Amino acid sequence: MLVSKKADFVVVGAESRSVDLNLHFVSDSSCKILSLGGNTLFYESGASKGGKSWSSTGTARNVYKSSLNRDAFSLSAEWGKRALRWFNSLPEEELRALTQRSHGILVSTGFINFDPSGNLSVYSTEIVYNALHHRLDVQSASQVAGETAEFGVATDLVDEFFRGKTDRAIKALGPDGKLLFLAGVDQKTAVRVIQKAIKFAMDNATGDDKSALGGDIDIAVIHKDHTIEWPSRKDSCSKEDLIATPPPKH
Repeated sequence: MLVSKKADFVVVGAESRSVDLNLHFVSDSSCKILSLGGNTLFYESGASKGGKSWSSTGTARNVYKSSLNRDAFSLSAEWGKRALRWFNSLPEEELRALTQRSHGILVSTGFINFDPSGNLSVYSTEIVYNALHHRLDVQSASQVAGETAEFGVATDLVDEFFRGKTDRAIKALGPDGKLLFLAGVDQKTAVRVIQKAIKFAMDNATGDDKSALGGDIDIAVIHKDHTIEWPSRKDSCSKEDLIATPPPKH
């Protein structure tokens, strides 16, 4: 994710691979970024599927549909509550198995939108299993103007890319290395940089991280005028979006 320096647009990117608990390949066509109502972005990473009874995207859609206050903070907080209830229903040995390769993180998600006045709202939520205290925790964070954020696996590689200090990062950046500062003000540059950051992680990951990354890269841009643009996206993913829906009446 990259938030523009004026907080007037946000670029989010993700690859498309999903794997099972044993890192066996499942699909290279996952939709990890969705549009909710045409004015809110939702993204996910981690143990996003819980069988037929739970999924992070299904929970996000239901939270959006039922919410009166659809700012990203409220949506993220409610998503966290519902996700926590689901994961608390799982046996501890399953939680331990799900997080043995992810530093305790079960799932990372986030909501992004702008309020009616055009003020940016970006909130991320992680469900974390604390093995030491045998409990689940919800960790939340917000991103502000000019910030980048990484979620999922190989985040150290994405961070290395953005820092642009190693020879391989400099080579991967190419001409964009000199224009990296423009990514915060120019949308096209930001999209290109996000694509290269994900590709850098996919190319340089090793071991389990290598197995967990793959497929096409989807890129979404959400603008201050509440519109969402897709510079790169699998055709099948648009079917996953939640179409515009009015808030429930009370």
